[in-house]
Amino acid sequence: MKKVIMSIGFILVFGMAMYYSGIIFASDDSNNYPIVTITFDNNKEIKIELYPNEAPNTVNNFIDLANQGFYEYTFVSKIIPGYFVQAGDPIGNGFGYPGYYIESECKFNGINNKISLTRGTVAMARGEAFDTEGSQFFILTEDARHLTGQYSAFGSVIEGMEVIDKLGTVELDNDYMPQDPIFITDISVELNGYEPESPEVITAY
Repeated sequence: MKKVIMSIGFILVFGMAMYYSGIIFASDDSNNYPIVTITFDNNKEIKIELYPNEAPNTVNNFIDLANQGFYEYTFVSKIIPGYFVQAGDPIGNGFGYPGYYIESECKFNGINNKISLTRGTVAMARGEAFDTEGSQFFILTEDARHLTGQYSAFGSVIEGMEVIDKLGTVELDNDYMPQDPIFITDISVELNGYEPESPEVITAY
């Protein structure tokens, strides 16, 4: 009985440590998360699992833009080798957005988002200030836990991470933009029972 109590105590302490360190474990109902399939102009695709329990408005906004076809023929606007790949820019210069902003759903902006920014994490790009996210998102190619709490993480790559790694090897210009434009050509969403709501937006200035 004593050994059982000690084991339970260890599990509780370990679980609390993982919770407060920002690590999220896949739960038994992970198959109920929305899945997004993104196809690039080289016909390679990735699948992203979305986490509305951590960043609901960010997920709703992403799904809304995807269902509108907004992301089709948007650019991969920035690649930092060994760091991240940024996409979802309708202009291609790194400043494109959908005409509005959404709230930053991250700890440093008062939102209890516990997703740790590790390799494969998907998060929203923003300006220097919070609440300036729109359509652009980035995918980490390496762990960047120091960013946890500063950006609205809302998903993770579950298939095709090698496609993102390959993008990290293309030729870039001085602004870290691909020399030859790279596009998203198709994006589809499997809701898996999730019922998205209309995103709450902030009117652009």
